[in-house]
Amino acid sequence: MMARDGFFTGLDIGTSSIKVLVAEHVNNELNVIGVSNAKSAGVKDGIIVDIEAAAGAIKSAIAQAEEKAGISIKMVNVGLPANLLQLEPTQGMIPVTSETKEITNVDVENVVKSALTKSMTPDREVITFIPEEFVVDGFQGIRDPRGMMGIRLEMRGILYTGPRTILHNLRKTVERAGVQVENIVISPLAMIRSVLNEGEREFGTTVIDMGGGQTTVASVRGQELQYTNIYQEGGDYVTKDISKVLRTSQKLAESLKFNYGEAYVPAASEESFQVEVIGEVEPVEVTERYLAEIISARIRHIFDQIKQDLDRRHLLEFPGGIVIIGGGALLPGVVELAQEVFQVPVKLYVPNQIGIRNPAFAHVISLSEYAGNLAEVDILAQAAVHGDESLRHKAIEFTRPVQIEQRVNPLPNFTQPKPDNMQPIADMETVTIPVENGPEPEQPKEKLTDRVRHLLGNMFD
Repeated sequence: MMARDGFFTGLDIGTSSIKVLVAEHVNNELNVIGVSNAKSAGVKDGIIVDIEAAAGAIKSAIAQAEEKAGISIKMVNVGLPANLLQLEPTQGMIPVTSETKEITNVDVENVVKSALTKSMTPDREVITFIPEEFVVDGFQGIRDPRGMMGIRLEMRGILYTGPRTILHNLRKTVERAGVQVENIVISPLAMIRSVLNEGEREFGTTVIDMGGGQTTVASVRGQELQYTNIYQEGGDYVTKDISKVLRTSQKLAESLKFNYGEAYVPAASEESFQVEVIGEVEPVEVTERYLAEIISARIRHIFDQIKQDLDRRHLLEFPGGIVIIGGGALLPGVVELAQEVFQVPVKLYVPNQIGIRNPAFAHVISLSEYAGNLAEVDILAQAAVHGDESLRHKAIEFTRPVQIEQRVNPLPNFTQPKPDNMQPIADMETVTIPVENGPEPEQPKEKLTDRVRHLLGNMFD
């Protein structure tokens, strides 16, 4: 796909960090010219809960990126997580009205609008509409019908909707930070297009984005998103576990995680290091293997939840296996642990942009790429959607897709430390047909890791 030339800025508003990336598209190549990574504020579970605090953090991240890029940022392409995302296949049809019967931009916009007359309940809003194919006088599979002659123009596509409150808060926060929203990009869509090659998207692959506050999963096959879900645990939970078990500060726990951390226990050494423990006068000796047991327990728990959901939908049968990205993927041993849990090929995706070869930036890179690669028909579709407020919000009969309730399963005998007042999100949306809950997974035989989990549980109790 040909990229549009110009500057495109991605904004990734995460629970623990906010990333801004400025990319210049020239001759179908993407060059990163500025990037920043600032501490997040006002965001919980990927959702903005304090507009002023979040806007301040975004403003700080944008200022850093502007300084590095040497340009002023006016427009951003902001990622929207899969929380409460719904999709609805829809289609439209219009007669071609021009005397020449040649299809124009106006016809494309009108056929999109005809598809939007099937609107949604007042609490939801169209995020984006993606045309999948146009049909001209019965001839199918047309990507761009403009310039063709015909009497009847049809279009099939996917309508992505989200809660109006979340979308309003997102726009308001970004504008409060002093920039305009160019596109609201559905993060899983951008992620699979950027991270996976065409073969992986065609035959089927699952991407796991290991963030600080949450872990996002997206499965694709036949170039289309098949399933997405969010698990409200991430790298920050690993840090909290270390802090609780070792009775040390969160700042020191984070340092221990990155300096000595290993996610795959068999790869950890018996070498020890000293830890300042609250209530102890002298530092305490801790082995790298013991630290790995703490880290592995949490990450394995996250992976076990994901595996259960992927297994139920037969998504682990995809030949592309699993690709891991995100800041949590930087821990040594994550790939090996994932291979042990999922029993499929697993690889770590590392962006190949100069100076930014870091899985933590894969998501924000994907936002800039996605915006730059939007085809003209996609841009016309967005104009049709967002240019007519009455169509976006008109409340007509609408069948809501069935929602899948998110489960939060605790580790066996392992108390999950949670931030104060943290509420699990019910009604987590997926884009697949829901199935009944399967049987609970069998309890594995007790191994060393399990014994440590019991020990940790007793310590918490």
